[in-house]
Formats: sequence, structure tokens, C-alpha cells
Amino acid sequence: MIRSLLRLNPIGMPRMLSVCAVGLTFACALPTTVEAGEKGKFKGKSVLVITQFHEIKTPEDNPAKSVQIGEWDGVVFNEAGKAFLDNARYQGVWKGDGRGAGECFKTFTSEAGQVFVSCVGQAQADGSDEGTLVLTGGTGAYKGIKGKGTYRLKMVADRVMWDILEWEYEIP
Repeated sequence: MIRSLLRLNPIGMPRMLSVCAVGLTFACALPTTVEAGEKGKFKGKSVLVITQFHEIKTPEDNPAKSVQIGEWDGVVFNEAGKAFLDNARYQGVWKGDGRGAGECFKTFTSEAGQVFVSCVGQAQADGSDEGTLVLTGGTGAYKGIKGKGTYRLKMVADRVMWDILEWEYEIP
């Protein structure tokens, strides 16, 4: 396609080269790697869609009310614009009960590898879910990663939510 465009407009070659040079300069300026021995703080924001949800009600008068399980899928952005998990796929599975207690497992997948996280949380009066998380390992450039932090998950529609994640991490 590019050749046919250049054949139609030979003057377009310098312009196209300029555009490519600017694009390459911009791409090189973006962080693209994760280094061994890296330590840092991560603050990410994400958008998630619930892909599955199941609820089993307890017998009447049981204070737990129900047990729920579900999964979500979405994307997370590194708020600082760094390479670490920026634009990574964010998947999770969770279980909870009618009292607001819950646990989850989160998986973040980027070109550099995957990061695995476990979490424990509690529903809040404002409808959000807040809790702690622990980085339990990874693959690729994130192999052996460890860390801990917090999250705050909030429903914004029937099956859509956002999540704010903050943690400190270390990659061996």
C-alpha cells in the first residue's frame, strides 16, 4: 500500500519519512523494558467488565446471606506512564459473601510477562470494595516479583467497575 501511495505522489516520500522519524523518536522515548533488580511504587487505574457472576443464597435467616463468585476482564494503566504494567490486560476471579467479605486473584499480562496478585477485601458503606493485595509471582521479566499494597474497586454500572491499585514491588 505504501509503495502505491508513493507512486501516486512522489513528493509524499520526504513527508512520509518525516512522519516515520517523528513516530520512531516518540516510540523510543517511551519506556519499553523492565529491568532486573527494579524496585518501585506502582499506582494504576483500570477499567473492568464482569464477564461471569454466580450467586448461591444461603438458607433463610443465615447472616451470611449468600456466596458469590465471578470473574472480570479489562485493562490497567500505569498512572506514572512507566513501562511497568502500562496498558496491561487485567483479569481477575473472586469469591465473596453477603456480609461483604471477599478474596480475589488478579493476573496482569503485558508484553514483558505476567504478574500474579492475591487480595483480601471488605465492602465499604459507599459501595466500594477496599483491601490489601500481595504480589505472589510472575513470568518473563516479572519472574520472582514480590510486593504488597492496596486496592479500591468501585462499581460504576451493572457490569462495569474501576479499580485503583497501589503497591510497592521488587523484581529480583
